[in-house]
Amino acid sequence: MKEQLFSKDFHIKLKRNVEKSYRDFIEDLRDDFKKGFTTDVVDNDFLDQLADILMDESFDNYSPLKFYWLNLVDNIVYVIQLHEELLLEDDVDTDELSELEDELFNFWNDSDLAESFLNFLNSGSPVIEASNNLLPLLENQIISFYVLHINIYQQVFDDALMYQTIPELGDHSKKFYIGDSHRVVVIKSPPPTFPSLPLLYISLEENQLSVENDGKALKLEISPAPAPLQIDELALFVLPNCDLGLKKLEEFKKNISKALDTIKRLAPHLHTTFKSFTHTIIPVNEQGIVSYSMQSLPGYSSINMFDRDQIDLMDDLIHENGHHYLNTFLNHLDLINEDDDKIYFSPWRKALRPIRGIYHAVFTFYWALELFYHLDNGAEKKSHSFSKEEKAKIKLRFIEEYYMLEYCRADIQHAFKNKRVNKDGLQLINMIFDQISSYKKEVVVATDKLKSLDPKMHENVLKLKMQLATSHSHY
Repeated sequence: MKEQLFSKDFHIKLKRNVEKSYRDFIEDLRDDFKKGFTTDVVDNDFLDQLADILMDESFDNYSPLKFYWLNLVDNIVYVIQLHEELLLEDDVDTDELSELEDELFNFWNDSDLAESFLNFLNSGSPVIEASNNLLPLLENQIISFYVLHINIYQQVFDDALMYQTIPELGDHSKKFYIGDSHRVVVIKSPPPTFPSLPLLYISLEENQLSVENDGKALKLEISPAPAPLQIDELALFVLPNCDLGLKKLEEFKKNISKALDTIKRLAPHLHTTFKSFTHTIIPVNEQGIVSYSMQSLPGYSSINMFDRDQIDLMDDLIHENGHHYLNTFLNHLDLINEDDDKIYFSPWRKALRPIRGIYHAVFTFYWALELFYHLDNGAEKKSHSFSKEEKAKIKLRFIEEYYMLEYCRADIQHAFKNKRVNKDGLQLINMIFDQISSYKKEVVVATDKLKSLDPKMHENVLKLKMQLATSHSHY
């Protein structure tokens, strides 16, 4: 099982499954529009444009940004269905949201347009009216994302086409990127509408794009993509989404190269796994955020590289890659039957979480356990030089992750018995738990050595074990 988990061939097979699901969905949408998809919820001109776009042969080949675009289309189809079902509901004189209204509320509240949605609600708009006001923005994003990222050819827009920039792609007020190749557009003077850009014209042949700025056309040059890091056969792009990040770009690239080189020497199977699922790093500078990624953006890792050390960086790179790995499963296969019941205690967040949160945590924090075991092993064998503080930190993280992961085993079993995790989901997570169990003896040895290396950290381990035992009996 371990060989399969770290196998490049297995990774390729998983990604091909996602590509097949993507193509099947594209074909389903094409068939729907050929049959004459109609609705009164969105503008007919938008439906006509979408029908034409879907026939574009470039969609026959998968890419991460095409997958993201398809998720945008899936979102608007979902909202259309909710609107149509709401219109069929009998009027109910109540201050409480109906189940459908609650679904619609949750969709917008979890979206990038949450602030605008809540403003409409606060001004007295019903949920469906607030949703109606935002639908044109989603329509615009679907069309503009296609124009900028998927099939770029010369176009002139009589009315500006609004594009919402995406920080998770590296976009910010001075620069944004277009296409899977990350071509660069520099904005010396961002329009007052930023983070939205009113597109007026685009031509890849002329390497030019223009946006509306105070009623005038602001011409912007489209430049080649920045040079990626070459990690074996992987071209790894590093695209900071802030000014300070751009100034520190070379430093960040050097740190990433160093981190991955250490991983390659001490844990080559993790290095192989990283190369399978990550292709772009977005250094972010946001207080309180360590790292994150999106299921709809395969391979893009947003990582805070400010005021973090090399141990943290290795952890973040592998952790987010774990999310991409799990999302590769989830993008073609159901593993959990989601609900919002917060009944499972998360040792990492020290709070109750729904099953999705626990399942994701087990899968992704397992990679930290694997990483810190091999870093610790490298330190013990003196195959890599770490400071005393680093050695203690590595041992502590290895031990902590083991006990927190083991804590979740009973909850995953409970979730399976209560049909919150299905058979496929249990099979996958049990593969992870088998790996966790294999480190039981190593954790005991590491704990003994930590006592002499850093007594205070050893005390923290004992406190963690007591806290987990208390939480287990309480919950």
